[in-house]
Amino acid sequence: MPQQRWTREQDLAILYLKLEPKGRLTPTHPDVLRLSRAMGRTCASIWMRKCNFDSLDPSAPGIGLNHPARLTRFIWAEYKSNPEQVLREARRAYMKLMG
Repeated sequence: MPQQRWTREQDLAILYLKLEPKGRLTPTHPDVLRLSRAMGRTCASIWMRKCNFDSLDPSAPGIGLNHPARLTRFIWAEYKSNPEQVLREARRAYMKLMG
């Protein structure tokens, strides 16, 4: 099966999942599971993408991943320069994917 490319909408939805308070987020959290099903991806892939964002976020506990994707870096830079607008866009992407 060919590898599925990440889209901006998917990355934004994961950013929303990361930023919205949901209690302790883990790789097996129900919201991670629901988003993985909505995207047709594994929970592990959603979690790794979230860890990409963590590696760019100085306030995130732990280290995250060493080499975040270019799209993830671009979206994080947008978020840092205009958090309200990007968070709105991220929420829309999340809600669209979640139905």
